[in-house]
Amino acid sequence: MPEIVYEIPQVQLAIYFMLAAVAAMFFGILVVKPVLRLLFGTGPEFNQNLSFGSAGFNLFYGLLLGLLTVSAYQNNTRVQMAIEAEASAIAVLYNDMDSYSDPTRSSMKAMLRDYVLYTVYRDWPAHREGQFLDGGQNRASAMSQTLYGYRPTEGGETVMHAAVIRRLGEFNDARQERLNGVTTAIPNVLWYAVLMGAGVSVLLVVLLRMRPHQQFLIGTISSVFLGVILFVIVTLDQPLRGESGLEPTPFQLLWDRQMRWDEGLPSLTAADTGDKQDG
Repeated sequence: MPEIVYEIPQVQLAIYFMLAAVAAMFFGILVVKPVLRLLFGTGPEFNQNLSFGSAGFNLFYGLLLGLLTVSAYQNNTRVQMAIEAEASAIAVLYNDMDSYSDPTRSSMKAMLRDYVLYTVYRDWPAHREGQFLDGGQNRASAMSQTLYGYRPTEGGETVMHAAVIRRLGEFNDARQERLNGVTTAIPNVLWYAVLMGAGVSVLLVVLLRMRPHQQFLIGTISSVFLGVILFVIVTLDQPLRGESGLEPTPFQLLWDRQMRWDEGLPSLTAADTGDKQDG
């Protein structure tokens, strides 16, 4: 899909898709159909023959749209679950830091708060544009180095630290799954097939032999539905892109309900004005 598609507000994009499909249908009925009738003519059994000939296309194109819609929805759900899992892992790690002594406890809590702020105010705007920044990885690496470098002194601390390391691995896995959602998309070759199939679908309705007002009604209904289906696939295709992308709500809730009450928090203004590529 062209990049400009993800810059259009969601409601307007839906309207554009429906209007484009309806316009293609009207153009076909008013311009293409008379030309084709002059070239090939029609007969009393034309509609029946057209229905037989298009049955296979309708079946396979319907399956293609259905499978793409389900696939895009599943990918959207997978990324949403990864976002929730990442925020949940951070919340657990934040609570686990109370079992550590200073300076590890205060240092890790500060890094976790900084990571959440960076994710919401830096990573997410970049995700909207189909990008991800280095700052998140640098922060995650710093937290990993801090925890891997910690040496427990007692048996109880060893068990607790091992559990924290496992949760750190869960955090890294969920984070990577979220980042994968930035670049995961339907291949261009499938989009070519979808758009070509949409054109053929419109053409098959245009070729039907019927009264003009009936054809305009049926054509409008079918083209509006076709536009809606294409809009849904485009919206779900890249879960983090554009205005309709997934929101960082789990991170915002984590900050509002747990982190912002602690002492010594960095201001949101400071988080907003930091360098996007800082480490």
